Order: sequence, then structure tokens, then C-alpha cells
Amino acid sequence: MIKGAQKSMIVVKTTESRLFEEAYFVIRREAKGCRGDMVAEADRIISGCIGGRLKRKKLDAARLVWAGIGFACGGLFGGFLVGLLTLFG
Repeated sequence: MIKGAQKSMIVVKTTESRLFEEAYFVIRREAKGCRGDMVAEADRIISGCIGGRLKRKKLDAARLVWAGIGFACGGLFGGFLVGLLTLFG
């Protein structure tokens, strides 16, 4: 080990994820606080990442619904125009 290169870190292990086994958080030298505070901060960071992903999925579902509504309205309008042209043509 190189002198002065020692780092402290928190390792978060999980068996619930299909993608990740462990997450490593390297602690700043100037960080002061109890270990519980550090674990709570790591949990907040992880939750923020997961929350952002869930919001994006909801947004994609909303876009899909609006695309379906637009497609249906376009089909109805097109059918109406074809009906008018057939009736008066």
C-alpha cells in the first residue's frame, strides 16, 4: 500500500438486484459524522437514482397513451373524410 493513500468506504451489498451485487461509497477525508448518517446518505443517493428511473418509466407510459389517443383521433377523422367523399363524390 502506498503511504497516505488509505481511504475509508462503505460497502452496500444486496441480493435483491438483478444488476448489482455491491455498491461502494468512498468517504471524503473531511467528512465528519456517525456511521449511521453516512449510511442514510448512501441510501438517499441510491433512492434518488431509482426514483429518477421510475419517473421516466411513468413519462414513457403517458406518452404511449397520448400517442394512442392521437392515432385513434386521426383514424376517426380520416374515416369521416372518406365517408364524406364517398357520400358527395
